[in-house]
Amino acid sequence: MVKPDPWLLAGLSALLGGCSTAPSPKPAPGYYEASTTKPYGDVMAELNLAITERNFRITGHNKIGSVIRERDHIPFPDYDTVQFCNLTHARVMLEIEPAAVRYMPCNVAVRQQGGKVVVTTHLLPTDSASPELNEFAVRMNDQLKAIVDFAVEN
Repeated sequence: MVKPDPWLLAGLSALLGGCSTAPSPKPAPGYYEASTTKPYGDVMAELNLAITERNFRITGHNKIGSVIRERDHIPFPDYDTVQFCNLTHARVMLEIEPAAVRYMPCNVAVRQQGGKVVVTTHLLPTDSASPELNEFAVRMNDQLKAIVDFAVEN
């Protein structure tokens, strides 16, 4: 029997939880989340600025909520995902551990929920067998948290 990947299960849990209108539960292990009462558009602009100012390139942007609104002609909250990467960081990580490609690209999910804008990113695991990879992950996680924090700060 194949044992499910705990990161995959956490990701699916966070994704499915993000589609709910219920109050936000504590983020799954391996995720960092913060919220704000700032307007959604302001959070998205700050998020893009925070990403690019840290020398990451935005590689994808999925406007899930607005596409559903337009397609179905219904009121629907905003949901976005933004993917980004820095090739220098990617090279370092992949030279340390080629299988770490599974954590790329970096991703941030943004949603409206309960009168707030919630921003979530998944973090790199810091408990691998490689101390060098763990140190790299700690540094990257600090950057990911700073990006989220910048987007939500008032």
